[in-house]
Amino acid sequence: MRFDKKTLQQFKTTFVRVSIFGGVALLLFFIFAPNSTIKNSLDKFLPNSSLREKLYQWKVEYFPKKSTSEKENKQKEIEQEFEATSEKKGQKNEDSQTGNTNSKKRNDYKDLEIPKSPYNDEIIRHTYFTLAYVEEHEQARWVAYKMTAKNLERNVTRSQEVFYPDKKVSTGSALPLDYAGSGFDRGHLAPAGDFTGNETMMHETFAMSNMSPQYPLCNRETWRLLEEKVRDWGEKKGDLYIVTGPILKGNMPKIGKKNKISVPPAYYKVILCLQEERGIAFIVPNVNRKENYRKYQVSIDEVEKETGLDFFHLLPDELEERIESANTTEGWFAPKKPKIRKE
Repeated sequence: MRFDKKTLQQFKTTFVRVSIFGGVALLLFFIFAPNSTIKNSLDKFLPNSSLREKLYQWKVEYFPKKSTSEKENKQKEIEQEFEATSEKKGQKNEDSQTGNTNSKKRNDYKDLEIPKSPYNDEIIRHTYFTLAYVEEHEQARWVAYKMTAKNLERNVTRSQEVFYPDKKVSTGSALPLDYAGSGFDRGHLAPAGDFTGNETMMHETFAMSNMSPQYPLCNRETWRLLEEKVRDWGEKKGDLYIVTGPILKGNMPKIGKKNKISVPPAYYKVILCLQEERGIAFIVPNVNRKENYRKYQVSIDEVEKETGLDFFHLLPDELEERIESANTTEGWFAPKKPKIRKE
């Protein structure tokens, strides 16, 4: 079948118009559809995983859209439950002040993990952790949370998560693409592995406000092994209060295409086991080689000197001083077995 020139021209014109309108419709869908819908569509129709992640990051960075899906309704329920639990804990603290000292020792202190700070940082409260964002360095000065048995339930994995800018930061957080080609990992401060209890926990740890530029071998080896050890303590000891952050001092290099992110020389992690009245801390250098994190165990007082922060200041002064001045691994690491000499 042959078509005359006029029919062919009409067909081309129609094809071009349909293509333009289809492209515009697709672009509008990409811009205005909820992030969760876009993610599901990309997973379904785009086989290239690298391209999928780049497109999704572009979407959440430049065209954020909050979803009204059941997942967000569930998030509200979780937050309400979390707030109600916190109120009950606060009431228990008040009651314990007139009760016996043994119950007070085991009791929870509301916001015990939040350090006292001389800095004018923006405090960002997520459902399961709190952080202080430093605009000058485009990262958190500290991230604090209470690790409970619920945190460590293995109900979700990180396989479906992607990094996203934290919209709670009023000045705007760093972007995932700021790290592209920098040679540094997007290093979690609150580890994803500490928040496997539900989807909300896991998703929150991928906010860019929770990231700091770590050398690959520091992030994937030294720091990872320390994080795994802390989870091991959590499973054996019960609730732990944890504060983690970068050492922001000195002439730090910068990375980032849109935002300038400082590369810290080291990171700290402070852990408190209130049940045992023990604390332990680490200052780990940010270097691109595998290190034994145990070499960098210090007292909590030492971290306070390096950071200017006051950890666990809600504790009674005598107890706080005793825990924070101790520089020992007793109660944390098993003592080394003596070598048996062969006769």
